[in-house]
Amino acid sequence: QDEKKQKALEMFSDNYTRVILSAMIESPKSALQITEETKIPLTTVYRKLHNMLEENLIKISGQIAENGKKNFLYKSKLKSFHVTFTKDRFAVLVNTSGTCNFCLKNHA
Repeated sequence: QDEKKQKALEMFSDNYTRVILSAMIESPKSALQITEETKIPLTTVYRKLHNMLEENLIKISGQIAENGKKNFLYKSKLKSFHVTFTKDRFAVLVNTSGTCNFCLKNHA
C-alpha cells in the first residue's frame, strides 16, 4: 500500500505528467494533439503516456485506418487527485467518478 502511494506521488510530482493528464481529462486526444496543445515534445509525451498506461491512469482507444496507420486516442481515468499529509495521517485519494466529496471548498 505504501509503495503504491509513493509511486503515485512520484508520478504526480512530475510537471509533464500533470500537464498531459490535464489535457486529456475532458476528451480523448492523440499524442500529436497533446503535443500541439501542451508544447511538450512528442517523444516525451509518448514516454509519459506509456508510464501512465502502466500505472492504469489512462485508457486508450484506437483504430487502424485503411492505409494501415494506427490512430490511438488517450483519455485520463482521473478527475482529481488529493494528498493529505498531517502528523498522524498520510492519504492519497484518487477520484475517477467526476464527483468529489473530498474536494476543498473555497472559503471567504
